[in-house]
Amino acid sequence: MTDFSIAKFDNYQEYLHSFTTVEDFRYLPSYKTVTTLTKLGYREHRSFYKEDEFLNVKKQVEQLLNPTVSAQIYYSQYFTGADPALWALAEREHLNVQQEISTIIFLEISGRSGFSKSGYIDFEASLRNCRFKGSNAVDWRAVFEERKMLQPQPSDIVFYDWRTRKIFANDNDNYTVVAHPEHGLMFIHKGDHKNVPVTTKKNPFSSNVRRSMIKSDLYGFMILYDHHVRKKT
Repeated sequence: MTDFSIAKFDNYQEYLHSFTTVEDFRYLPSYKTVTTLTKLGYREHRSFYKEDEFLNVKKQVEQLLNPTVSAQIYYSQYFTGADPALWALAEREHLNVQQEISTIIFLEISGRSGFSKSGYIDFEASLRNCRFKGSNAVDWRAVFEERKMLQPQPSDIVFYDWRTRKIFANDNDNYTVVAHPEHGLMFIHKGDHKNVPVTTKKNPFSSNVRRSMIKSDLYGFMILYDHHVRKKT
């Protein structure tokens, strides 16, 4: 797991200094002695990094917090088929990566047991998780190449297992999951605080989303909810 606490230190000396306390200088003769004990590991319980380790972790954190253009990989470039669902996702990938729109994918997949699994997938978050090789990452290149099927999983923003009747709802850095007392399941986009409903019924938030149902030979029916992200002015 990436240690984001490193981001607040500009250099290794600042990091070392964060381990010192006023009590240290009452009992130890000099700052050099204090830092020597720190480097030897005689400090508090949090993880301690040697200088080369600190620099490596800091570089990883900075890449995650400030991704470069070269990190923007577009997996739809590997799509050469004709499946309408994958075609629709390929059309939306660039806009999601640039966070101009936010697409939520609804899928229901039948398993070998005869029971289905369904879920709502945050397309941008899933692409980003793949790019940075996070846990439970979808292999989007393989999906676009039709070597693997996109499937809902418990780590998605909403997942339902029809066999066990278990439901998982997970807030992420794009959305908060809400069960509205009148309008049912919806997602609040954290960027512009707009409510994104998934119901087909007309409601006060309907203008925040465009719903598209796509028939696919691979996926049966895929529903896409496109929310145009309102930028701060």
